[in-house]
Amino acid sequence: MLKRITIFFLLLTAIGTASGQDIERLLKSNIPDMYKADSLDLLGRKYMMKLKYDSAKYCLDLATQLALKSENSNIIARCYIDYANMYFLLTRFKEAEKYMRLAGPYLERADIFEVKTTGLMIWANLFNSLGKKDSALFYYRQAENYNADKLPYRNWLVYTAIGEMYNQADDFETAEKYFLKAYSITVKQAGKPDHMYLLTIFLNFYLSANLPDNAGPLIQEYNELQEERKRKNITDPLRDIMMGMTNSKLTNNLLFMKAVREKGVNTGLIQQALIANGYLMNYHEKKKEYGEALRYADDGVEMALKTGSIQNIYISKKARYNLLQKAGRYEEAARLADNLFDLKDSMLTLQKREQLYELETKFESEKQQQEIELLTSRNTLREKEIALLMADKRMAALLLLQETSQKGALTRENLLMDSIVKKEQAYSQAVNQEKEKQSALNEALGRENKLKETQLMKERNTKWILAGGVTLLLLSGITILILYSRQRKKSGIIEKQSADLEVLMKEIHHRVKNNLQIVSSLLDLQSHSITDVQAHEAVKEGKNRVQSMALIHQNLYREGNIKGIKVKEYVSNLLQTLCDSYNITNDKVKINANIDDLSLDVDTMIPLGLVLNELVSNAFKYAFKERQNGELTIVLNEEHSELHLSVSDNGKGFPIGMDISNNKSFGLKMIRAFAQKLKAKLDIYNRDGAVVEMRITKFKTA
Repeated sequence: MLKRITIFFLLLTAIGTASGQDIERLLKSNIPDMYKADSLDLLGRKYMMKLKYDSAKYCLDLATQLALKSENSNIIARCYIDYANMYFLLTRFKEAEKYMRLAGPYLERADIFEVKTTGLMIWANLFNSLGKKDSALFYYRQAENYNADKLPYRNWLVYTAIGEMYNQADDFETAEKYFLKAYSITVKQAGKPDHMYLLTIFLNFYLSANLPDNAGPLIQEYNELQEERKRKNITDPLRDIMMGMTNSKLTNNLLFMKAVREKGVNTGLIQQALIANGYLMNYHEKKKEYGEALRYADDGVEMALKTGSIQNIYISKKARYNLLQKAGRYEEAARLADNLFDLKDSMLTLQKREQLYELETKFESEKQQQEIELLTSRNTLREKEIALLMADKRMAALLLLQETSQKGALTRENLLMDSIVKKEQAYSQAVNQEKEKQSALNEALGRENKLKETQLMKERNTKWILAGGVTLLLLSGITILILYSRQRKKSGIIEKQSADLEVLMKEIHHRVKNNLQIVSSLLDLQSHSITDVQAHEAVKEGKNRVQSMALIHQNLYREGNIKGIKVKEYVSNLLQTLCDSYNITNDKVKINANIDDLSLDVDTMIPLGLVLNELVSNAFKYAFKERQNGELTIVLNEEHSELHLSVSDNGKGFPIGMDISNNKSFGLKMIRAFAQKLKAKLDIYNRDGAVVEMRITKFKTA
C-alpha cells in the first residue's frame, strides 16, 4: 500500500512535464545548468512512470551532475529524492536510504514546498518498509506539520499513509481514526478527484477488517461520485490507474457485499442495499449465471419501488430487461420495454421541469440585477450631464447589436429548418433501406419455402415408390423432423429480429420527439427575453412548427403502427397545442373539425401537419381581432384518390387586392412549397371570411 502511495506522489509531481526534448540538444544549449537539470529530472520521472528504469537512471545521472554544478539546493535535493523514489519502487531499500541521506543536507535548505513534503514522505515510507515504525511516524508528523503551514489539504496523503501503517499492524481502531481524518479533508474538495481514490482505499480497509456495517454509506457515496463523473464526462487517467490497483477486492467479495445488502435492508437504508444488490447482480451476470442474476434483479426492482424514485425504478427495470435479453426470454423483455419507455418519459419530464425552473430562476435573478444596474446608471446620469452623450452613443451601439442579433436569430432559424428537413430525408432513406432488406428477406424465405415444397414432393414420390421399405420411411420422417426443427429456429430468429427492429424504431422516434421537444422548450424560454413584438411572434411560430413535428414522432412510437399516423388524433392534439399557445378558448373561437379516420405515412404527414399549423396559427392571430365569437372549420377527407383539405373561418378574410401568388410572407411561401411537394392544387380566396383549400394527389396511407 505504501508503495502505491509513493507512486501516487510521483504521478502528482510529474504532471505538466515536457518529455519530448532532445537530450543532446538540451545539453549543448546555452541555458543555465539549473534549468537543464530541472528538465532532465522531470524527463527521468516520466521514464519511471513508464517503468523504464534504465532510461530514468541515465537522465537522473545527467541531471544530478548539472544540479551539483548549479549549487541550487532545491534541484539537488529533488534529484536525490527521485533516485530514492526509483530504488524504493524497485524494493531496493538500502540504496533508497543511501540517496535520501545524500539528499538530507540539501533538503534542510530547500524552500520549495513540493521538494520538502515529497522528501519527508519518502523518508517516512522508507522507514515503514524497513520495519522502523517509530522513525516512520516521526517523519509523518514532520510532513503533517509542514503541510499544515503551507498547504493543509496535502495532509490527506499523510493521514492515509499513517492509517495504512496501523492497518498493517492490525490496529484497526487507530487506522480507522486516521482514514476518517483523511476523509474529512478530501470530502470538502471541489470535484473530489482525490476523494474517490481515498474512498477505494477506505473501503478495502473495511473489507480487510471485515466491517460491512461501516462500509454501506461509503459504497453509496462512491457509486454516486462515479455516476457524477460519467454525467460530466470527467476522465482522470492518473487516479484511474491508482484506483484500478485497489478496487478489484471490493467488487468480487460476495460475502462482504451480501452483508452490506442485508444491513441496508434491516436498517431501512434501501439506497445502500440497492447499490450492494447491483454489485451482486453484475458479478453473476459476468459469470453468465443469468438465473441467479435475474433473482437479484427482481429484488432490485422491489427495493427500487420502496424508494419511490423514478430513476431507481428505471435503472433496476432496465438491468432486468438486459438480463432477460441475454437469457433469451424475449417475450418478457418485449413486455418490459414499453414500461421502460414510459418511465424514461417520466424521467425526462422531471428533468426538463427542473432545468426550466433553474433557467427561469436564473433569468429572473439576471433580470433583477439588470434592473438594479439600470436604476444605478440613471442616478449616475442625473448627477453627471456629460455622461449623457456617451450613454446615447452606447444605446445606439446596443440597438445596432440587437438588430444584428435578430438577423442572426432568423438565419439560425432557417438553418435549423434546413437541418430538420435533411434529418427527415435521412430518416426516410433509412426506412426505405430497411424496407428493401425486409423485401430481400421475404424473397429468401419464399425461395426457401419453394425448396422445402420441392423436397416434400420428392419425399412423397420416394414414399410411393418404396412403400415396402419401412426403414427408409423412418429415415424420411427423421429428415422431415430435422427440417421442421431448423425452420422453427429460423422463425424464432426472424421474430427476435422483428421485435428488436420495432424497439429500435420506437427508440429513434422517441429520441427525435425528445430533441424537438427540447428545441421547442428552448424557443419558448427564449421568447420570454425578447421585447420586440415581431421577433417574439417569429420565435413563437417557430416553436409551434417544431411542436407540430414533435407530435408526429410522439404518435409514431406510442402507437403499434410505427410507420403511420392517425390523422384525427394528430389534428386534435395539434389544435389543443395551438389553443394553449394562443390562449384560445371555446367562448372565443368555436372549432369544427371534420376529419376522416385515416392513417397517413410520415412523408405525407410532416408537410401536411406544418401546413395545418400555419393556417390555424394565422386564423388565431389575424382572423378574429374585430369580432367576439369566431368560428374555425377544418375539413380533411379522402375523395376520388385525392385528399381534400379545407381551412376556413368567419373572420375578416384576406386583405382586398392582396396578390397571393407573389406575397412574400414566410408562412405563405412555406404553404406554397409544401403544396408543390404534395402535388396539390392550392386555392386561397374569401367567402364570408378566409378560405384555403388543397387537393392533394401525392400522398401515402399506412
